Amino acid sequence: MAKEKTSRVAAKKVKDKWKAKSWYTILANESYGKKEIGSSPASSPEDMVGRIAEASLSDITGDYKQSHVKLFFRVIKTEGDRAFTEFEGHEINQDYIRRMIRRRKTRIDLVVNTVTSDNVYLRIKPIVVVDRKVINNVETGIRNKVAEFLKAKVKEQTFTQFVVYMLSTQIYNDLYEQIKVIYPAKKIEIRSSEVFEPTKQIGREQKVEAEPVEEEEEESEAGVA
Repeated sequence: MAKEKTSRVAAKKVKDKWKAKSWYTILANESYGKKEIGSSPASSPEDMVGRIAEASLSDITGDYKQSHVKLFFRVIKTEGDRAFTEFEGHEINQDYIRRMIRRRKTRIDLVVNTVTSDNVYLRIKPIVVVDRKVINNVETGIRNKVAEFLKAKVKEQTFTQFVVYMLSTQIYNDLYEQIKVIYPAKKIEIRSSEVFEPTKQIGREQKVEAEPVEEEEEESEAGVA
């Protein structure tokens, strides 16, 4: 009997705890029309600030072809029962990336750390796929071209402007034009991005690093097809 009473008290406490929470509607940032992307309970408005919400790009744009792109938004403030966000980053579904890679192709990954014209630090991770295996000099040339183009583009745009550009088809057309003078690309994607805080070694934000490829490593070996 005592156990049943204890269970009822515990269940009531859980119910009361949820009753004390308020539900907040989470909105995308202004770039995406402050569209509703979800809802979340919180004990206070302050508890909502800093939370990360996820949404498919297709849910926002209505274009199902963009369903492989996942966006991340960080809550920065609340007004009433609405939570406002800013863009925090994005990533592409891993299954989509695997479908890009086929036999006898070269996958080229790189990381570009740079800063927008309004001083927002971005880490961008492009992936380039070319139709055949290529020598090291070609890979290096493609990496350099992509890095130079992205750093120049980021520097001349505000954070909001670049995010819209980065998630549009125009960036892929522009990158293709840059790369084709070295070697035509089969596929180009910005596989992920994120806002980051610069380190004390401020000069490192411009460094371009080759990222190790964990999948289908044998297809990235240097060689001539």
